[in-house]
Amino acid sequence: MFTKPTDKITFEDVKNFCQEFGEGVRVEYKRKVVHIPKIVSSFANTFGGIFVIGAETDEMNKVEFPILGIPKQNGIEEQILQSTLMGIYPAVIPEVVIVDVPNSNNMVVVVRVDESIQAPHAIQNSTKVYIRTGSITQPYKLADMDRIAYMFKRREDAQIVAKQIINRIEERTDVLCATDNPNLTVIIKPIFPYRPIISTTEIYSFASERLNPNVEASNLRRVPDGTRFLIGIEKPYDCLELNVYGVLYYRNVYLYHLLNNIGSENADSKSINFASIVRILGQYIQKAEYLYARCGYLGNLEVKAKLRQVLGEKLLFSENQPGYLSEIQECVDSEIIVTTQCLTWDIAEREKFINVIDSLTQQILWAFNVSDFDKTRKLVEKILTRNNLLPQN
Repeated sequence: MFTKPTDKITFEDVKNFCQEFGEGVRVEYKRKVVHIPKIVSSFANTFGGIFVIGAETDEMNKVEFPILGIPKQNGIEEQILQSTLMGIYPAVIPEVVIVDVPNSNNMVVVVRVDESIQAPHAIQNSTKVYIRTGSITQPYKLADMDRIAYMFKRREDAQIVAKQIINRIEERTDVLCATDNPNLTVIIKPIFPYRPIISTTEIYSFASERLNPNVEASNLRRVPDGTRFLIGIEKPYDCLELNVYGVLYYRNVYLYHLLNNIGSENADSKSINFASIVRILGQYIQKAEYLYARCGYLGNLEVKAKLRQVLGEKLLFSENQPGYLSEIQECVDSEIIVTTQCLTWDIAEREKFINVIDSLTQQILWAFNVSDFDKTRKLVEKILTRNNLLPQN
Protein backbone atom coordinates (compact mmCIF):
# COMPACT_ATOMS: atom_id res chain seq x y z
CA MET A 1 0.00 0.00 0.00
CA PHE A 2 2.97 2.32 0.12
CA THR A 3 2.76 2.96 -3.64
CA LYS A 4 -0.50 1.41 -4.88
CA PRO A 5 -2.97 3.92 -6.38
CA THR A 6 -5.44 4.85 -3.68
CA ASP A 7 -8.50 4.01 -5.79
CA LYS A 8 -7.16 0.45 -6.17
CA ILE A 9 -6.68 -0.33 -2.46
CA THR A 10 -8.98 -3.13 -1.26
CA PHE A 11 -9.71 -4.72 2.11
CA GLU A 12 -7.55 -7.66 1.04
CA ASP A 13 -4.66 -5.22 0.57
CA VAL A 14 -5.27 -3.87 4.09
CA LYS A 15 -5.26 -7.40 5.56
CA ASN A 16 -2.04 -8.35 3.79
CA PHE A 17 -0.40 -5.10 4.87
CA CYS A 18 -1.40 -5.62 8.51
CA GLN A 19 -0.03 -9.17 8.45
CA GLU A 20 3.30 -8.04 7.03
CA PHE A 21 3.99 -4.83 8.97
CA GLY A 22 4.00 -4.10 12.68
CA GLU A 23 4.07 -0.58 14.07
CA GLY A 24 7.32 1.24 13.58
CA VAL A 25 9.02 4.06 11.77
CA ARG A 26 6.66 3.95 8.73
CA VAL A 27 3.52 2.27 10.11
CA GLU A 28 0.95 3.20 12.77
CA TYR A 29 -2.32 1.52 13.82
CA LYS A 30 -5.13 2.94 15.93
CA ARG A 31 -8.49 1.46 16.92
CA LYS A 32 -10.17 4.89 16.77
CA VAL A 33 -9.71 8.26 15.08
CA VAL A 34 -7.20 9.84 17.49
CA HIS A 35 -3.94 11.83 17.45
CA ILE A 36 -4.24 12.75 13.76
CA PRO A 37 -1.93 15.83 13.74
CA LYS A 38 0.68 14.12 15.92
CA ILE A 39 0.88 10.93 13.85
CA VAL A 40 0.62 12.55 10.40
CA SER A 41 3.23 15.20 11.23
CA SER A 42 5.61 12.57 12.64
CA PHE A 43 5.45 10.66 9.33
CA ALA A 44 5.96 13.84 7.30
CA ASN A 45 8.95 14.76 9.48
CA THR A 46 10.65 11.39 9.03
CA PHE A 47 10.28 8.95 6.11
CA GLY A 48 6.58 9.11 5.39
CA GLY A 49 4.30 6.20 6.17
CA ILE A 50 0.85 4.66 6.49
CA PHE A 51 -1.62 5.15 9.34
CA VAL A 52 -4.40 2.55 9.51
CA ILE A 53 -7.46 3.47 11.58
CA GLY A 54 -9.69 0.61 12.68
CA ALA A 55 -7.03 -1.98 13.49
CA GLU A 56 -6.27 -3.09 17.07
CA THR A 57 -2.72 -4.04 18.09
CA ASP A 58 -1.37 -6.34 20.80
CA GLU A 59 1.41 -5.63 23.32
CA MET A 60 4.01 -6.33 20.61
CA ASN A 61 2.35 -3.77 18.31
CA LYS A 62 1.19 -6.49 15.90
CA VAL A 63 -2.33 -6.25 14.46
CA GLU A 64 -4.96 -8.47 16.02
CA PHE A 65 -7.24 -10.37 13.64
CA PRO A 66 -9.94 -10.21 12.53
CA ILE A 67 -9.76 -6.52 11.62
CA LEU A 68 -13.00 -5.01 12.89
CA GLY A 69 -12.72 -1.46 11.60
CA ILE A 70 -14.79 1.46 12.89
CA PRO A 71 -18.48 2.24 12.33
CA LYS A 72 -19.17 3.94 9.01
CA GLN A 73 -19.67 7.67 9.27
CA ASN A 74 -20.08 10.44 6.76
CA GLY A 75 -17.37 13.05 6.42
CA ILE A 76 -14.50 11.10 7.99
CA GLU A 77 -12.16 11.94 5.11
CA GLU A 78 -12.95 15.66 5.40
CA GLN A 79 -12.52 15.46 9.18
CA ILE A 80 -9.02 14.03 8.85
CA LEU A 81 -7.95 16.48 6.14
CA GLN A 82 -9.30 19.41 8.13
CA SER A 83 -7.37 18.20 11.17
CA THR A 84 -4.09 18.08 9.21
CA LEU A 85 -4.70 21.44 7.52
CA MET A 86 -5.59 23.28 10.70
CA GLY A 87 -3.56 21.35 13.26
CA ILE A 88 -0.18 21.09 11.52
CA TYR A 89 2.18 23.89 10.47
CA PRO A 90 3.18 23.97 7.67
CA ALA A 91 0.04 22.06 6.66
CA VAL A 92 0.30 18.45 5.53
CA ILE A 93 -2.19 16.99 3.02
CA PRO A 94 -2.21 13.17 3.25
CA GLU A 95 -4.06 10.71 1.05
CA VAL A 96 -7.13 9.30 2.80
CA VAL A 97 -8.77 6.06 1.63
CA ILE A 98 -12.00 4.57 3.00
CA VAL A 99 -12.18 0.77 2.72
CA ASP A 100 -15.32 -1.17 3.62
CA VAL A 101 -14.99 -4.17 5.97
CA PRO A 102 -16.79 -7.07 4.26
CA ASN A 103 -20.02 -8.39 5.81
CA SER A 104 -20.31 -5.51 8.27
CA ASN A 105 -21.32 -1.89 8.58
CA ASN A 106 -17.74 -0.92 9.41
CA MET A 107 -14.85 0.60 7.53
CA VAL A 108 -11.08 0.94 7.74
CA VAL A 109 -9.40 4.28 7.05
CA VAL A 110 -5.98 4.28 5.40
CA VAL A 111 -4.02 7.53 5.72
CA ARG A 112 -0.90 7.70 3.55
CA VAL A 113 1.69 10.41 4.22
CA ASP A 114 4.74 11.35 2.16
CA GLU A 115 8.06 12.39 3.62
CA SER A 116 8.06 16.18 3.46
CA ILE A 117 10.90 18.45 2.47
CA GLN A 118 8.93 21.26 4.15
CA ALA A 119 9.71 19.62 7.50
CA PRO A 120 9.78 20.37 10.36
CA HIS A 121 6.00 20.24 10.72
CA ALA A 122 4.83 21.30 14.17
CA ILE A 123 1.57 20.88 16.09
CA GLN A 124 -0.09 22.53 19.10
CA ASN A 125 0.43 26.12 17.96
CA SER A 126 3.83 25.25 16.51
CA THR A 127 5.25 24.27 19.91
CA LYS A 128 5.91 20.54 19.36
CA VAL A 129 7.68 18.66 16.57
CA TYR A 130 7.32 14.87 16.43
CA ILE A 131 9.44 12.34 14.53
CA ARG A 132 9.22 8.57 14.06
CA THR A 133 11.48 6.04 15.75
CA GLY A 134 12.05 2.35 15.11
CA SER A 135 10.90 1.40 18.58
CA ILE A 136 7.85 -0.82 19.00
CA THR A 137 7.20 0.79 22.38
CA GLN A 138 7.54 4.41 21.23
CA PRO A 139 6.79 4.76 17.49
CA TYR A 140 7.07 8.58 17.67
CA LYS A 141 8.67 11.09 20.00
CA LEU A 142 9.45 14.78 20.36
CA ALA A 143 12.35 15.88 18.16
CA ASP A 144 15.43 17.37 19.78
CA MET A 145 16.93 20.69 18.67
CA ASP A 146 19.61 19.04 16.51
CA ARG A 147 17.00 17.11 14.55
CA ILE A 148 14.87 20.22 14.07
CA ALA A 149 17.91 22.19 12.90
CA TYR A 150 18.74 19.39 10.45
CA MET A 151 15.23 19.53 8.94
CA PHE A 152 15.45 23.30 8.45
CA LYS A 153 18.86 22.86 6.80
CA ARG A 154 17.49 20.14 4.52
CA ARG A 155 14.66 22.43 3.43
CA GLU A 156 17.13 25.20 2.59
CA ASP A 157 19.54 22.84 0.83
CA ALA A 158 16.75 21.42 -1.35
CA GLN A 159 16.00 24.86 -2.77
CA ILE A 160 19.67 25.31 -3.62
CA VAL A 161 19.79 21.88 -5.28
CA ALA A 162 16.67 22.68 -7.34
CA LYS A 163 18.18 25.93 -8.59
CA GLN A 164 21.46 24.24 -9.51
CA ILE A 165 19.69 21.44 -11.40
CA ILE A 166 17.58 23.83 -13.47
CA ASN A 167 20.55 26.13 -14.18
CA ARG A 168 22.62 23.22 -15.53
CA ILE A 169 19.77 22.04 -17.75
CA GLU A 170 19.18 25.59 -19.02
CA GLU A 171 22.87 26.00 -19.90
CA ARG A 172 22.89 22.77 -21.94
CA THR A 173 19.63 23.67 -23.63
CA ASP A 174 20.71 27.19 -24.60
CA VAL A 175 23.63 25.80 -26.62
CA LEU A 176 21.43 23.80 -28.98
CA CYS A 177 18.01 25.39 -28.65
CA ALA A 178 18.64 29.15 -28.62
CA THR A 179 16.18 31.04 -30.84
CA ASP A 180 14.80 34.51 -31.43
CA ASN A 181 11.35 33.06 -32.13
CA PRO A 182 8.65 32.85 -29.47
CA ASN A 183 9.34 29.68 -27.51
CA LEU A 184 7.85 27.74 -24.62
CA THR A 185 9.63 25.94 -21.77
CA VAL A 186 7.80 23.52 -19.45
CA ILE A 187 9.44 22.46 -16.17
CA ILE A 188 7.82 19.86 -13.90
CA LYS A 189 9.60 18.79 -10.73
CA PRO A 190 9.21 17.90 -7.07
CA ILE A 191 8.85 21.17 -5.15
CA PHE A 192 12.02 20.37 -3.22
CA PRO A 193 14.10 17.82 -5.20
CA TYR A 194 16.66 17.03 -2.53
CA ARG A 195 17.39 13.38 -3.43
CA PRO A 196 17.28 11.15 -6.56
CA ILE A 197 14.01 9.27 -7.03
CA ILE A 198 15.11 7.09 -9.97
CA SER A 199 18.48 5.78 -11.20
CA THR A 200 20.19 6.95 -14.40
CA THR A 201 19.85 3.45 -15.87
CA GLU A 202 16.12 3.32 -15.14
CA ILE A 203 15.47 6.80 -16.46
CA TYR A 204 17.31 6.04 -19.73
CA SER A 205 15.32 2.86 -20.17
CA PHE A 206 12.08 4.60 -19.30
CA ALA A 207 12.80 7.49 -21.67
CA SER A 208 13.48 5.20 -24.61
CA GLU A 209 10.34 3.14 -23.88
CA ARG A 210 7.73 5.76 -23.01
CA LEU A 211 8.77 9.34 -23.66
CA ASN A 212 10.27 9.45 -27.14
CA PRO A 213 7.89 11.85 -28.93
CA ASN A 214 9.26 11.19 -32.45
CA VAL A 215 11.35 8.07 -32.95
CA GLU A 216 12.75 9.01 -36.35
CA ALA A 217 13.69 12.60 -35.55
CA SER A 218 14.85 12.27 -31.96
CA ASN A 219 18.36 11.92 -30.68
CA LEU A 220 18.51 10.22 -27.27
CA ARG A 221 21.61 11.17 -25.27
CA ARG A 222 22.98 10.59 -21.81
CA VAL A 223 23.72 13.75 -19.83
CA PRO A 224 24.89 14.21 -16.23
CA ASP A 225 22.18 12.83 -13.91
CA GLY A 226 19.75 12.16 -16.71
CA THR A 227 18.71 11.71 -20.32
CA ARG A 228 17.72 14.12 -23.09
CA PHE A 229 16.09 14.07 -26.51
CA LEU A 230 17.01 16.52 -29.24
CA ILE A 231 13.99 16.70 -31.51
CA GLY A 232 14.49 17.90 -35.08
CA ILE A 233 17.05 17.66 -37.87
CA GLU A 234 19.01 20.89 -37.31
CA LYS A 235 19.45 23.75 -34.86
CA PRO A 236 17.53 25.07 -33.06
CA TYR A 237 16.22 21.78 -31.70
CA ASP A 238 13.28 21.13 -29.46
CA CYS A 239 14.64 19.51 -26.30
CA LEU A 240 13.28 17.12 -23.66
CA GLU A 241 15.40 16.29 -20.62
CA LEU A 242 14.65 13.96 -17.70
CA ASN A 243 16.63 14.06 -14.46
CA VAL A 244 17.11 11.50 -11.68
CA TYR A 245 15.74 14.07 -9.21
CA GLY A 246 12.38 13.85 -10.98
CA VAL A 247 12.79 16.97 -13.13
CA LEU A 248 11.13 16.98 -16.56
CA TYR A 249 12.32 19.89 -18.72
CA TYR A 250 10.97 20.55 -22.22
CA ARG A 251 11.61 23.47 -24.57
CA ASN A 252 9.64 24.06 -27.76
CA VAL A 253 11.51 26.52 -29.99
CA TYR A 254 8.83 27.45 -32.54
CA LEU A 255 5.38 28.49 -31.38
CA TYR A 256 4.32 30.40 -34.51
CA HIS A 257 1.16 29.20 -36.20
CA LEU A 258 0.84 30.14 -39.88
CA LEU A 259 -2.62 31.53 -40.48
CA ASN A 260 -4.66 29.80 -43.15
CA ASN A 261 -7.98 31.30 -44.17
CA ILE A 262 -8.52 32.98 -40.82
CA GLY A 263 -10.93 35.78 -41.55
CA SER A 264 -9.53 38.44 -39.24
CA GLU A 265 -8.35 41.77 -40.55
CA ASN A 266 -6.20 42.11 -37.43
CA ALA A 267 -4.26 38.90 -38.00
CA ASP A 268 -0.60 39.08 -38.96
CA SER A 269 0.97 36.32 -41.03
CA LYS A 270 2.27 34.71 -37.85
CA SER A 271 0.71 34.29 -34.44
CA ILE A 272 1.05 32.04 -31.42
CA ASN A 273 -1.67 29.41 -31.35
CA PHE A 274 -3.31 29.04 -27.93
CA ALA A 275 -4.14 25.42 -28.78
CA SER A 276 -0.43 24.68 -29.22
CA ILE A 277 0.35 25.97 -25.73
CA VAL A 278 -2.41 23.85 -24.17
CA ARG A 279 -1.38 20.76 -26.15
CA ILE A 280 2.28 21.08 -25.14
CA LEU A 281 1.39 21.57 -21.47
CA GLY A 282 -0.93 18.55 -21.60
CA GLN A 283 1.59 16.31 -23.35
CA TYR A 284 4.44 16.93 -20.95
CA ILE A 285 2.42 16.92 -17.76
CA GLN A 286 1.11 13.55 -18.95
CA LYS A 287 4.70 12.36 -19.52
CA ALA A 288 5.63 13.52 -16.01
CA GLU A 289 2.75 11.49 -14.59
CA TYR A 290 4.15 8.40 -16.35
CA LEU A 291 7.57 9.11 -14.82
CA TYR A 292 6.32 9.55 -11.25
CA ALA A 293 4.12 6.46 -11.50
CA ARG A 294 7.13 4.46 -12.72
CA CYS A 295 9.37 5.46 -9.80
CA GLY A 296 6.63 5.60 -7.15
CA TYR A 297 7.07 9.27 -6.29
CA LEU A 298 4.03 10.57 -4.38
CA GLY A 299 5.09 14.03 -3.26
CA ASN A 300 4.27 17.64 -4.10
CA LEU A 301 5.00 19.06 -7.56
CA GLU A 302 5.75 22.42 -9.09
CA VAL A 303 4.68 22.97 -12.71
CA LYS A 304 6.19 25.99 -14.44
CA ALA A 305 5.85 27.40 -17.95
CA LYS A 306 8.02 30.12 -19.52
CA LEU A 307 7.15 31.94 -22.73
CA ARG A 308 10.10 33.91 -24.08
CA GLN A 309 10.49 36.37 -26.97
CA VAL A 310 6.80 37.25 -26.86
CA LEU A 311 6.73 41.06 -26.58
CA GLY A 312 4.18 42.32 -29.11
CA GLU A 313 3.36 38.78 -30.26
CA LYS A 314 -0.25 37.92 -30.97
CA LEU A 315 -2.28 35.03 -29.60
CA LEU A 316 -4.59 33.15 -31.95
CA PHE A 317 -7.72 31.26 -30.91
CA SER A 318 -8.59 29.00 -33.84
CA GLU A 319 -10.48 26.07 -32.35
CA ASN A 320 -13.13 26.07 -35.10
CA GLN A 321 -14.86 28.92 -33.31
CA PRO A 322 -15.07 31.92 -35.69
CA GLY A 323 -15.30 35.13 -33.72
CA TYR A 324 -14.22 33.43 -30.51
CA LEU A 325 -12.35 36.64 -29.81
CA SER A 326 -13.11 39.70 -31.89
CA GLU A 327 -9.47 40.72 -31.87
CA ILE A 328 -6.22 38.82 -31.71
CA GLN A 329 -4.49 39.86 -28.49
CA GLU A 330 -0.93 41.18 -28.18
CA CYS A 331 1.47 40.36 -25.34
CA VAL A 332 2.72 43.29 -23.30
CA ASP A 333 5.90 41.67 -21.93
CA SER A 334 8.96 39.97 -23.40
CA GLU A 335 8.81 37.00 -21.03
CA ILE A 336 5.95 35.32 -19.20
CA ILE A 337 6.71 32.97 -16.28
CA VAL A 338 3.77 31.17 -14.69
CA THR A 339 3.70 28.46 -12.05
CA THR A 340 1.34 26.28 -10.05
CA GLN A 341 1.71 23.57 -7.44
CA CYS A 342 -0.14 20.29 -7.16
CA LEU A 343 0.12 16.74 -5.85
CA THR A 344 1.26 13.82 -7.99
CA TRP A 345 -2.18 12.22 -7.90
CA ASP A 346 -3.72 15.48 -9.17
CA ILE A 347 -2.19 14.91 -12.61
CA ALA A 348 -3.61 11.39 -12.66
CA GLU A 349 -7.23 12.60 -12.22
CA ARG A 350 -9.21 14.16 -15.08
CA GLU A 351 -10.70 17.25 -13.42
CA LYS A 352 -7.59 18.06 -11.42
CA PHE A 353 -5.45 17.61 -14.55
CA ILE A 354 -7.62 20.22 -16.28
CA ASN A 355 -7.36 22.47 -13.21
CA VAL A 356 -3.54 22.39 -13.33
CA ILE A 357 -3.42 23.42 -16.99
CA ASP A 358 -6.23 25.94 -16.57
CA SER A 359 -4.30 27.58 -13.71
CA LEU A 360 -1.25 28.00 -15.95
CA THR A 361 -3.15 29.20 -19.03
CA GLN A 362 -5.12 31.78 -17.04
CA GLN A 363 -1.84 33.37 -15.96
CA ILE A 364 -0.58 33.31 -19.55
CA LEU A 365 -3.81 34.76 -20.94
CA TRP A 366 -3.69 37.64 -18.48
CA ALA A 367 -0.44 38.79 -20.13
CA PHE A 368 -2.28 38.79 -23.48
CA ASN A 369 -5.13 40.89 -22.02
CA VAL A 370 -7.60 37.98 -22.06
CA SER A 371 -9.74 37.51 -18.96
CA ASP A 372 -12.80 35.48 -20.03
CA PHE A 373 -11.59 32.48 -18.03
CA ASP A 374 -14.89 30.57 -18.04
CA LYS A 375 -14.84 30.43 -21.83
CA THR A 376 -11.14 29.63 -22.06
CA ARG A 377 -11.42 26.79 -19.52
CA LYS A 378 -13.98 25.11 -21.79
CA LEU A 379 -11.58 25.60 -24.67
CA VAL A 380 -8.73 24.04 -22.64
CA GLU A 381 -10.85 20.95 -21.94
CA LYS A 382 -11.84 20.70 -25.61
CA ILE A 383 -8.21 20.85 -26.78
CA LEU A 384 -7.06 18.24 -24.24
CA THR A 385 -9.95 15.93 -25.11
CA ARG A 386 -9.36 16.18 -28.84
CA ASN A 387 -5.67 15.31 -28.37
CA ASN A 388 -6.41 12.36 -26.01
CA LEU A 389 -4.41 13.96 -23.21
CA LEU A 390 -6.85 13.60 -20.31
CA PRO A 391 -6.64 10.81 -17.71
CA GLN A 392 -9.40 8.26 -18.14
CA ASN A 393 -10.61 8.20 -14.53
